[in-house]
Formats: sequence, structure tokens, C-alpha cells
Amino acid sequence: MKHPQTLAEKLYKSFPCSKLKTIQDNSCCILTFMWCLGYEPDDLEALITVSSLLDKGKIDVDCTVYWDKVSRYLTGRSCWVEKPQIKSISKIKERTPVHFERTYIDENGQTKTKGHWVGVEKGKIRFNALEKSLCVEKGKPVEARILHLSGEEKK
Repeated sequence: MKHPQTLAEKLYKSFPCSKLKTIQDNSCCILTFMWCLGYEPDDLEALITVSSLLDKGKIDVDCTVYWDKVSRYLTGRSCWVEKPQIKSISKIKERTPVHFERTYIDENGQTKTKGHWVGVEKGKIRFNALEKSLCVEKGKPVEARILHLSGEEKK
């Protein structure tokens, strides 16, 4: 996978439909989770997988990830997740979903917050479902998802 969410944006311009809009707007976490699990198809196949996960109820209608359901579906292994707050990605060694947030002022003068999930490994962003993300460029990491799959030794 390179930037499947960016592909979804491009496809939506030519083929507007509600499911593609949902994937365009909300699929960064599920795509990052797929990357963290080592599931890395090409961008189109990644979007097809997300669509299938929506259809099968493995993720919610807004792409909220049901961690264990997705893990069991894609890998056959159960998963539980820790959700620590973070301020830096420098100490993250293993593939980990990390949520970046940025605060900005909208056109009405209101303070807003937006977020985006990316994949971090060895202290660096290694996967971003978007080719360009203002949340990553202008924001900061705020929380991670430490993944524990069945059959793994505790670290």
C-alpha cells in the first residue's frame, strides 16, 4: 500500500457514492491497522478490503475499527489493544497505529480539531494512507494503539 485513502479521494470525484465517501473521509485507522498486521495489498485492493470489512460488519459504518473482529478476519488471530496517550513517536519500535491531531481556526473563527492515523515503526512514520496530511504536517502525536495478537510473546 502506498496511499489508498488518496486513491479513494480521486475515485470519489468520478464515482460519488456514500460508501466511497466514508472510505475517503474515515478509513485512515483501518488502513493503518491493516499495515500494522502486515497486510499490504496494492491501493485498490486495500480499498476493496475496507469495503468488504464494512459489508461484513468487521468495522462500523463510519470505519470505526473493531480491533479483534478485523484481526480475526484478516489473520485468524485475536487482538487486544492498549491505548496510551503519547507526545512523541521516537520510542515506538514495532508497527503501531498513531493518532495525530491538529487544532485550527475554521472560516467562522471557531477552534476545531482534526485527526489522522498513521503507521509508525522504529520511531518514524512508515505508512500514511494519505499522500499529504495536514494533521501530520502541522499536528502532533496524541495517542497510540499498542497491538497484542494471540500467540505473541509479551515484550
